[in-house]
Amino acid sequence: MKSPIQLFVAIAVLLAAATVTAQVYKWVDKDGKVQYSDMPPSPDAKGVEPKKVDVRAPVAPAAPAKATPANAKDAPKDAKTAGRDGPKEAPKSLSDRAKDSDKRRADEAVAAKKSADAEQVATANLARCKEATRYMAALNSGRPIAGTDDAGGRKILDDEGRNAEIAKVRLVMTESCK
Repeated sequence: MKSPIQLFVAIAVLLAAATVTAQVYKWVDKDGKVQYSDMPPSPDAKGVEPKKVDVRAPVAPAAPAKATPANAKDAPKDAKTAGRDGPKEAPKSLSDRAKDSDKRRADEAVAAKKSADAEQVATANLARCKEATRYMAALNSGRPIAGTDDAGGRKILDDEGRNAEIAKVRLVMTESCK
């Protein structure tokens, strides 16, 4: 087992490593360029800003500055590049993000319902198309077709009735068999 002294030394080393920081200076030199250094700048430097920086934290390299056109006619005019260098939007608050999420879920639910309805209509059309195709084949076969009259009795279709049924079935087929 480790002694209490070894444990104390290990904790002290860990705590000392956690508080490592350095001071970094940022200023504009006489040529107008922004400079960064851990050494204080010369007294003639403008806009000196000393900052405490965590040395252990990785520092991302600064993005190269984009050259801006000297006059307006050199500026890009297409919509793709317009506004890229403009101000960025502030991050949305939690309530705004929740509202956006709720709206997105509602839109997805509406889209899913439309998709389900369209699928149901397509299934019903397919069933009607198959039934109409089967009935058209029976009508065109020349065999007698029995139906019911207005009183509910059985009657055999004559040629005129057969032609009327064929016209009805063609109409159903044009609507259902797309």
